[in-house]
Amino acid sequence: MQAYSEILRTMDIYREIDRLNPRQREAALHGEGPLLVLAGAGSGKTRVITMRTAYLIHTGVPAGSVLAVTFTNKAAREMKGRVQHMVKTGNGSPVISTFHSLCLRILRREIEVLGYRKDFTIYDTSEQVSLLRNILSEIKFYDKSFKAEALLERISRTKNSFASQNDDADPIEEASAMIYPKYLDALKSMNALDFDDLLLLTLRLFREYPEILRKYRERFRYLMVDEYQDTNRVQYDFIKLMAGERRNLCVVGDDDQSIYGWRGADIGNILDFEKDFPGTVTVRLEQNYRSFGHILNAANGVIRNNARRMEKSLWTEKGDGPKVNIFKAADTEDEAEWIIDRVSLIKDERNIRFEDVAIIYRANNFSRPFEEALRRKRIPYSVVGGTSYFERTEIKDLAAYLKIIANPSDGLSLMRAANVPKRGLGATALGVIADFARTNSIGLLDAFGGASGIPGIGKKAAASAEKFFDLIRHYRQMFDSGREMGKTLEALINEINYRDYVLGLYKTPEAAFGRMENIAGFVESITHYESTEQAPSLQGFLETVALTDLIEEEEEKGGRGVTLISFHSSKGLEFPVVFIAGTEEDMLPHKKSADTDEGIEEERRLFYVGITRAMNELYITYAQNRTKYGKSEPSFPSRFLEEIPEEAARKLDRFEEMDPDQEKAYVKKLYANLMAKLGD
Repeated sequence: MQAYSEILRTMDIYREIDRLNPRQREAALHGEGPLLVLAGAGSGKTRVITMRTAYLIHTGVPAGSVLAVTFTNKAAREMKGRVQHMVKTGNGSPVISTFHSLCLRILRREIEVLGYRKDFTIYDTSEQVSLLRNILSEIKFYDKSFKAEALLERISRTKNSFASQNDDADPIEEASAMIYPKYLDALKSMNALDFDDLLLLTLRLFREYPEILRKYRERFRYLMVDEYQDTNRVQYDFIKLMAGERRNLCVVGDDDQSIYGWRGADIGNILDFEKDFPGTVTVRLEQNYRSFGHILNAANGVIRNNARRMEKSLWTEKGDGPKVNIFKAADTEDEAEWIIDRVSLIKDERNIRFEDVAIIYRANNFSRPFEEALRRKRIPYSVVGGTSYFERTEIKDLAAYLKIIANPSDGLSLMRAANVPKRGLGATALGVIADFARTNSIGLLDAFGGASGIPGIGKKAAASAEKFFDLIRHYRQMFDSGREMGKTLEALINEINYRDYVLGLYKTPEAAFGRMENIAGFVESITHYESTEQAPSLQGFLETVALTDLIEEEEEKGGRGVTLISFHSSKGLEFPVVFIAGTEEDMLPHKKSADTDEGIEEERRLFYVGITRAMNELYITYAQNRTKYGKSEPSFPSRFLEEIPEEAARKLDRFEEMDPDQEKAYVKKLYANLMAKLGD
């Protein structure tokens, strides 16, 4: 029976390989040596990666020797699911992971040689900002105009070794250079890492400890990297070290979709791959399975104007389909009204769902007119890029308790948890305890435990601090004992009366309903984590929370109704009907990027990404006047519109494709709006 099932699995693999097109098959069956897969938009790259993984294992490569890395948890989960469906072996599973999850796993095993403990905490962006504010306060930084967020951006640039957009030294650059070492020292004193450290410290580990690098090279003999065009310098160095002399490295990406230069992605990594790895086999995936021909012709016509790219041209067997529709609106509000009217019309004419429609714009702050128009029409919608679940106040509060329980050195989380809910520890008392801990070189939590012996602190505050210390110690023992984590968290919430505290922030229980749901959801999330892990731990749960918050906040797209989304967030998605709004100079290309050829080319790639999200219909709009900062100003069509081939596009009139009744209703609405404005 086992032999028969193995035969069936073998048949399944070859059946799947036979379904690939010739170029996909060439990539999937590649064996040893470097491979560059240039995968155009909608060309089935994920299928190629998973088929290559399955084929390697089928040919006798131990599953545990195959490593595939990508950028999002969603992509990693999708690849894992596909591979597990095709390959079931008794010799382990391939490792399919994000860069940061992989590095976190390595650091949990090896970080002690770098002077950290294995129970380190991962700080998210808001915690990094809080830490920087504390540092600025401690050193009494004189210039209050400096924002911690701006300093953090420069520090991240420094860590990832890519230059500022302004090469000349400026005050923020000088301030960040001064604060940078203090920031590093503060992180290490609290046994904490930020998101950048996950890669940087792993890279340092490999460079300084060759025996550790050797161990991981021996384990992972075949390396695959998805979305290679998005890698930065640190990720490039990590990949090159891991590939080693074997050079069994397969990278998959599309230089035409490299849109993250502003956060360090280096398009040169993919453009120079053949030079960096001599003997590379290059496979171009140009057949598109997503879009109709006219949409692809528009995309090809735009992107071919970039000089710095690898030649490829998308094509499809689906036929031409509708032409790309271009509409000129009078102003910001008119553009929004026209788009939402067209959404209603398409829904009725094509019998599609609102969920099949996306409105794409330059940045999240452009959603306002569309939201207002959708609300007026009572059309459901979701805005991508809102507040992350894990950024909500009540979740941050409870996570702070769990972090200090898991890592007693995490002073930042301790200071957040210490007075939420209020327990008689004001800013003065907390400052005295923190100063005492710093002066005597002891941990902040230990200082809480001995607060009654600290000069200058009142008896009531000292008692509260010591009670807090006992609370943390008690729940550390509870979580360490392996009891049910969900029930333990629920007990902690009840003991500190956190729900009563939240209710007290609102006038009515109804107003706090959403907060209560979030608290219940957090308890449910730790319960779910425990039920799905073989060896659950508080530290493991916090890792899941940190990586979900940091990696998935940009990938959980869409939802109920029409999707409102930025170009950057839309990458990797597809919709039957797409509207691209605001295609004007100073917006696309953005005025900050229009001064250099590199900037213009990245903006053109951004437009290309937007175009290639559309499956069936694409509408592109621009306005004659645009409201900016509350003031209406003339605007001009984007230069990129002129690059769309004439045969692929048509300019729409306002009433085109409307039946007489719809046209009358629209004119009636315009007249009503005009009368309302005259009345004002």
